[in-house]
Amino acid sequence: MKAFGKWVKTIFSAPSRYAQDDWPSVVLLLRNPEFLEPEQMLETAQKAWGAGGPVKLVGTLRKKQSYVFACNTTHGPLWFSVHINPLQYGSEGREPLKVLQQPWDEHSAWMSIDSPHQKCAELSDHKALADIYKVLLIFAFLVWSPNALAVFFPAERVTIPNLGDLTQSILWGRKNGMDLSFLD
Repeated sequence: MKAFGKWVKTIFSAPSRYAQDDWPSVVLLLRNPEFLEPEQMLETAQKAWGAGGPVKLVGTLRKKQSYVFACNTTHGPLWFSVHINPLQYGSEGREPLKVLQQPWDEHSAWMSIDSPHQKCAELSDHKALADIYKVLLIFAFLVWSPNALAVFFPAERVTIPNLGDLTQSILWGRKNGMDLSFLD
């Protein structure tokens, strides 16, 4: 009977818009690489995620270009990673408008803020995806600067150019018809 229920669910459920291994990630396309010291990264993580309890720097990898943080909350532990890379970000960025393509053409580095232990499809099913994106965006708000050319959401395939502060940029995206429903 359990197998029948699974079969029925697969027949009548809508297909997920996410790949099986997509996790929430916010990527800043950077004009120049910015390598913060571990103490600065921990201080920023504490400001971003420390309201619910202490934030611990679990470790660094790749010559302090990757950081893993743990936060204990009333709902259990949350894990975040922050990666900084002095290279262009993957093969993304074939955008239909110049204002969206320009950050892809001009960036020379990137920083990602990730929640890799949770999958987008599952979070979306539980109506929790927007909450995780908002938590990741807190860190992005704290490090946002003129060096950030755009914010990119890989699982969503959405690029938003830097048009001032991050809030203004996201509002511009909404006003210009970008599907930002994953943030609602």
